[in-house]
Parts: sequence; C-alpha cells; structure tokens
Amino acid sequence: MNQEPPRPRRAHNPARGITALIFGLLYAAFLLLHSLLPTRLGIALLIETILPWTGVFLALVLLMFLIRFSLLSAIGILVPTVVWAAMFGPTLIPSQGEGTPDLTVATHNVGARMPQPTAAAKSLVSADPDIVTIQELESLSGKIIHKELDSSFRHSQVVDTIGVWSKWPMSEPEEINLGLQWPRAFATTVSTDHGDIRFYSVHMPSVRPGHEAMRNAAIRRLATEVETDAGDHVIVAGDFNTATTDSNFSTLAPPLEDSRLEARGGFGFTWPAKFPVTRLDHVLYRGFEATSDEVLDRGSSDHRAVLAGLDLT
Repeated sequence: MNQEPPRPRRAHNPARGITALIFGLLYAAFLLLHSLLPTRLGIALLIETILPWTGVFLALVLLMFLIRFSLLSAIGILVPTVVWAAMFGPTLIPSQGEGTPDLTVATHNVGARMPQPTAAAKSLVSADPDIVTIQELESLSGKIIHKELDSSFRHSQVVDTIGVWSKWPMSEPEEINLGLQWPRAFATTVSTDHGDIRFYSVHMPSVRPGHEAMRNAAIRRLATEVETDAGDHVIVAGDFNTATTDSNFSTLAPPLEDSRLEARGGFGFTWPAKFPVTRLDHVLYRGFEATSDEVLDRGSSDHRAVLAGLDLT
C-alpha cells in the first residue's frame, strides 16, 4: 500500500499582514495629524468636515486583518481603532442628562426658501426653549417665523438677518464686527432668573472649498470678542458654518465648551437636514454645564435645529 508523502509545511512569512499594518498606521497618523492638511483647494475643509466618517477605513483594515490574519495585521487594526475611539468615542457615550436644566437654548438657521415656516416656528416653540436664536430672517419665510416667535416670546432683539427671542428681558443689541459688510453677529445681556447672561447670536460667513479665509477671519474676531467679555456666564449660539472637527473651530472651543461634546449622545449632525453628515450649528458657553443636547427632527430648512439644556456653574 503506497503512502502519500507528507505535505511540506508552509513556510512562515514574517511579512504576512504588512499591508494591513501600513494602511492602519497611516490612517492613525492621518487622524492625529489632520490639522496639518493643506488648505489649498479646500482639501482640509472637505476632509475635516466629514472626519468622523473616515472611520469607514477601519472596515477596510478589518477586512485585511481577516484575510491576512497575523500579529502585524492585528496591530494594523488595533492602533487606528484606539485612535479613532479616543477622538470620537466619548461623544458616542449615551447622554445621561436628567432633571430640568436652569435654561434651554435653541438655534436654527431657517434657510432662505423654507416652504413651511409657520410649522417650523411652532416646532421650536413646542420645545419650550428659554432663549432662541434664528439665522436668515431676511426671506419671506424668515419674516413669517419672526412674527410667529413674537407672539410666543415677550422679548426679542433683531439685527439684520439674525435675531434672539427670550422669556427674559434683554439689553439693546451690540453688533459684533466680524469684518464683513453686513451684520452677522451681535451680543446682548439677558436678565434671567439666575442672573445676567451674556448671549452672542452668530451666523458665520458661508464657506466653499478653497474659499474659507473670510469665515476663518470671522471666527478669530468672534473669539477675541468673547475672550475679552468680562461676563461670568456667556453663551455663543448659531450657525458657525464650521464643523466640530474643523481645526479652525478650536479657536472657539476650547476655550468655550460645546454642548454636544459635553452632553454626548452622538455626533449631533445638523446639515444637510435630509441626511446630516456634519454639525455646523452649535451652542457654546462658559460658566455652564450642558445637561442635554438634542437635534430636532427634520423640518423644511436645510439645517436642523439644536436644543441645549444648560445648568449654571
């Protein structure tokens, strides 16, 4: 009876999984060093705006790991996973907000062509915020929302295309110079039941790939204004046209806190409303602690509204 010769053992290949290792380490380095991306042609703007979504590359590294199972491929999936989780994981922790906050703040860019402005205004009012800031009031829909909010709040201040409505009295608006030819930000002092609060309503310039200089300069000007504000309790809310992951956003937060980052519960994307992929609308502050941050259901604007609960500290 003939016996089959023993099969030769497959030689150990120390380079097995090297592709997964290299790809994984490069992705981890990209996450850590994304602030060094070139601004030319809007490369940094585009990538940083959707930075959390680049986590799909982890699926590709995982596939390489499964195909080429080895210590090297394991390192290739482990390192970028840890980096991504360290950067974005805390935001995904479920919100633990409980109880009634000291005050709630809403912000909404209502858009220039909102087909159902009355419904949008009533949706905001039904959320029962204490302070509301609205952007793009110049349109017909904005004027309808203006009128609707006037009937629901006792106090309001409007400067050009932005406005603030409050349950409490407010001082005369102080226009903030963002270096533009028209007003896009103002400050007011809200005399709440908990003491005076400095409230900044903002609408940063729109931004396009390769044309973000105006917005970046406006952010720096706003940061300087807020930094020199002597108020102990300050809120800055509106449409910043800046994603949380945009390196230019760090001019404001920190030193200001971000309601979504502190309250957690997910990324809280607000734009575009049909399928949000980034967060352009923010409630920033100092002298508070965020207890909640909710992105309201899609309305007829191209932005979704944000409702944040804040406690004074």
